Amino acid sequence: MNPLDWDLGNVPPGIAWGGVDEAGRGAWAGPVVAASAVLDPSTVQRWSHVLRGARDSKKLSPERREALASELKIVLPTWSVAVVDNLAIDRDNILQATLQAMRQAVSSLEIRPRILFVDGDRAPRTGLPERLLVEGDALSCAVACASILAKTHRDALLRELDRVHPGYGFAKHKGYGTPEHRRALKELGACPVHRTSYGPVAALQRADPALRDALTQTLGACLDIPGMQAWVETDLRPAYGRLAPAWVEMLRIRYAEKLAGFGMKGDEE
Repeated sequence: MNPLDWDLGNVPPGIAWGGVDEAGRGAWAGPVVAASAVLDPSTVQRWSHVLRGARDSKKLSPERREALASELKIVLPTWSVAVVDNLAIDRDNILQATLQAMRQAVSSLEIRPRILFVDGDRAPRTGLPERLLVEGDALSCAVACASILAKTHRDALLRELDRVHPGYGFAKHKGYGTPEHRRALKELGACPVHRTSYGPVAALQRADPALRDALTQTLGACLDIPGMQAWVETDLRPAYGRLAPAWVEMLRIRYAEKLAGFGMKGDEE
């Protein structure tokens, strides 16, 4: 059955419905990306020839996927993409980061669907009526549209990361655990966009104690909350790939304690 026909058979007449899916959950590097797409009867009536081409993004060639994503961005009533980076993945775990990205994508929609089809077996709790669909991108047109949008958006991000962090092959393998990626990690160590909580990355990481100590000092020297926020971008993020997970957790605790101290000082004033 075509995914569009499945949707039409499982949605009450006359309402808008949506789908949400993610890309990058299993990768060793880069963010996890979620997308949400909304369909309604008038869109189906006018653009069914486009929508019938939507299916699991992994089953489409890169060229067809990119072309279809461009079409979907024009014909869908509304769609949205959300990105959660590798620092949040390592902090919260990949499941929670994925659900967070799904919630963010759905909350950014300009039109609220009456029902949301979710790829997978865990509910993101978006506040909408949700129906979980294992392998939903192969079953539902709305989920397939979201899958295509998430995958193409993440692929573009990884091509840019390949330019910023050359040598790892991100443009080719998109951060997944290929033999090429493993060889690059062994040769170069982890870079700032690697997920250091993942075992294969941690095993090949080159942690730098001197860098940990320097970051501890620069964090301690921050004089206000804007300075701390700037420290995350200018000091922590560029160094992230060379920090052991335990060190990152220690820095997070010190960051939170310092932030709380600024809050207490503000209350006293």
